[in-house]
Amino acid sequence: MTQRLSGNYLSLLIALQEGPMDTLEELAERVGYSRTTVSKYLRELQGRTKGNGRQYFRVIPNLNEKALGLQTVDAFVETSELAVIEETEALCDEHPYTKYRSRCYGHYSGVFTQFRVPISKTSKVRKMLEQKQTEFGFDNYTVLPTVNTQPVFTVSKLEHWNVDSFTWKFDWEEWASKDLSEEHQSERREVESCLDILNKKDFYILTKLGMGARRKQKEIIIELKEEGVEFTSQEFSRRYALLEENFIDGYHVFLDRETFDLYSNVILTARCPKEFGAELETRVESHPIPFRSTLKVKDDFIFWYLRLPQSHLSSLLNYLQQNVDKLTVSLVDYIQSQVYALWAETFDEEKHQWKTDAEFMMLG
Repeated sequence: MTQRLSGNYLSLLIALQEGPMDTLEELAERVGYSRTTVSKYLRELQGRTKGNGRQYFRVIPNLNEKALGLQTVDAFVETSELAVIEETEALCDEHPYTKYRSRCYGHYSGVFTQFRVPISKTSKVRKMLEQKQTEFGFDNYTVLPTVNTQPVFTVSKLEHWNVDSFTWKFDWEEWASKDLSEEHQSERREVESCLDILNKKDFYILTKLGMGARRKQKEIIIELKEEGVEFTSQEFSRRYALLEENFIDGYHVFLDRETFDLYSNVILTARCPKEFGAELETRVESHPIPFRSTLKVKDDFIFWYLRLPQSHLSSLLNYLQQNVDKLTVSLVDYIQSQVYALWAETFDEEKHQWKTDAEFMMLG
């Protein structure tokens, strides 16, 4: 296989985003291929064929962070100096609670970071960034007001994709004019931390799932055994079921960083009337756009991370410009990005809580 995939392979990757853990039969029905063809394509896309070790996608769990006693802190580190960008990336690689990082350009130029930290420890991220600003010499850092928000996720939809022309069909004006009078925001169930039902071995499972969940349990068991963590197949299945029931809110697909050149990756932020923020959240929940995105609305603040074609970005920006203030656009360098799995060593089994001492949180 070459780096640039044909339309058939891309269609399967899009279908996979709709059903990351779908069976071969379910995927075959989505794309209209035979089960044999889907099986062959998936092996190739997973780098499991002779002479092809390249992995084109990774399925990872959407963790129920509140149940784990965690929360995501979104922050921009602003700098135009390559050396400072690289130092910041190295910091993210070393930090035990890093969730994601990517270079960005535009309103915010530098590095976009996400830290998945124990609840109420946002101040430690702020303090670390304050210290690193002095140490590294970056211009500024901005911690976004998105802590304790429940994101709304959307995924690519195969029905809007034309495999022959490599184009997407979606009418933004029609979407923006849909009547929401009968729609209501979904009830946000309050979730309490359930750390007390977990043991250290469960976190090793979550770590491995973050490295690839669409594989046989036996494969993960063998990997863990090689690292000194042993499970019987029955024990693993039982613990996996407990994790899925209480700590995993579905799965999503991360694509190889150079596979899809059909998208622009952007982060939009804006201030808006609270009524519009609530309306946007309801609109995206009730009528999901057919592109992968993460929307967070907190009072009068909007954060929206999207992967969509350039022509559709123009339509979206036009819609937002009419309804918000202080709209910012930052281009995300998807190739220069990294996703991090939960690290099992962040959990202190003896105290049955997350490690948060100053040295561990990289506070000097």
